[in-house]
Amino acid sequence: MGFRLMRKGMLCLLVSLVGAMSVPMTASADTLWAIGDSTAVGWDGHKIVTAPYPLVAADKLHVTAHNEYSVSGAMISGHSTYQRDFSATTQLISKDKAFKKANLVLIGLGINDYLHSDNALPVVIGTLQNNVRQLKALAPRAKFYALMPQGTWEDGDTLNTIRLGGYSYLQEKQALLLAYQQLGVKPINARVVNNFNYHKELGDHTTHPTQAAYYKIGEAVAKQIAGDGYKAKTYTGWRDKRYYIADKLANGLQTTVAGYRYFDDGVALKSRWLKRNGKTYYLAKNGVPAQGNILIDHKVYAISTTSNGSNQLTNTFASRGLVKDAYVMVKDVTGRKVGWRWIKDGRPYTGKKTVHYKVYTYKNGIRQAATAGLPIK
Repeated sequence: MGFRLMRKGMLCLLVSLVGAMSVPMTASADTLWAIGDSTAVGWDGHKIVTAPYPLVAADKLHVTAHNEYSVSGAMISGHSTYQRDFSATTQLISKDKAFKKANLVLIGLGINDYLHSDNALPVVIGTLQNNVRQLKALAPRAKFYALMPQGTWEDGDTLNTIRLGGYSYLQEKQALLLAYQQLGVKPINARVVNNFNYHKELGDHTTHPTQAAYYKIGEAVAKQIAGDGYKAKTYTGWRDKRYYIADKLANGLQTTVAGYRYFDDGVALKSRWLKRNGKTYYLAKNGVPAQGNILIDHKVYAISTTSNGSNQLTNTFASRGLVKDAYVMVKDVTGRKVGWRWIKDGRPYTGKKTVHYKVYTYKNGIRQAATAGLPIK
């Protein structure tokens, strides 16, 4: 919808603001792409609201919103002096490689054609048909929906008023409805604003909803899409340097494609000791929980071993403390083998030890040649 055809500078500002809006933290790998006018941008007649209806709908559906192709003043067929029509938007989208993976496409156009376009209704519908067909070819897996224009009350009840293009709002809505049905696009009637509540639900009392109304519209869109049988695929993996498991930020010890990691709100903790539920863990530089007899700050700890001094591992990842007195394979914090060492009280041992009735000399934990003799007590 237009702000009486907003000036070019304001349009650029609005586009940049919409592009900066964040998506829900619980978003899945599925995406919803909105192509709309100032109501999709979130203009309330005075300012841009925090949550326009595409973002609300995406949040309710647990998908990632793409709202960067919604522009204030956008039309289907354009105007002789204003060329940002559906075709221009489709051309931009055709260059966006991510669009081909779209799961949902939501079109919210038409009211600006009624209010401001000098094109006849057949031109509007023909332009709509051509562009929807192109978008469907670009995103063959996507389900297409269209939010029907809610109407305008610029001059009171104008549903039957004939404007510049030679048609009324009701005539346009009926033509859009028929075209969408023929194109396989499911129309959505939010039914939030009407003759009885428009003064309350519209921020400018004529065309643009309030934030509260945008929430209602977004919820109505999500409800109809969900009612159509759509359910977002859950997402597990990295996004924006955080790890998600079934759409939720990972916490605690989790298995990833790269192995075990310990997470705090999706962030992999690294290079630190960690105490949780009475147990102590050590996380290496790559975030992997240490396992084995690990050399940390010149001391050797028995971590995730079956017993203190054992070389057998468990998946508990808990530390048993310093290696007390044992010949073990020592690793560094990345898991790389340092070598076999005799460790006593956490440090490499220097001295003599009897192993299987042979006396060995150890230097910095490394076993030297065996010598005969009585056992060393």
